[in-house]
Amino acid sequence: MHTILRRTLPALGLALLAVGCGSDTNALAPQFQPEVVNTPNVAFSFQATGLANVSDDLVYTWSVSSGSIVIHPATTTASGALTLNIKDAAGTLVYNGPIPPSGDITPPNGIAGPWKVRVTFASYTGTINFALQMQ
Repeated sequence: MHTILRRTLPALGLALLAVGCGSDTNALAPQFQPEVVNTPNVAFSFQATGLANVSDDLVYTWSVSSGSIVIHPATTTASGALTLNIKDAAGTLVYNGPIPPSGDITPPNGIAGPWKVRVTFASYTGTINFALQMQ
């Protein structure tokens, strides 16, 4: 009897999880759940691997005590588009553009406080990995 339960319960749990996640509007979840590390006044990092034809728009708030940052990208795009949009605490656009495969980006300085980090996927296939670091 215990053997049957041990084999049946995991399958039942997965089935319930699939049903429960069916109405999620985040195309990255649960199958492509991003790993986000949001450390106020230090760094913000985002990683998601094995993405396949994802279209989504994710927004995060990152607290910054200095208006100077560096973007460290490490992204592999097979197809589609990927855009990073960063606004400072005053709502001024600090960066808006693609996330390149490599090469640090130093955008103009912004106003310290809560910054908005938006990642937009348009039929994107590939791996995204970037970090924002205060200078």
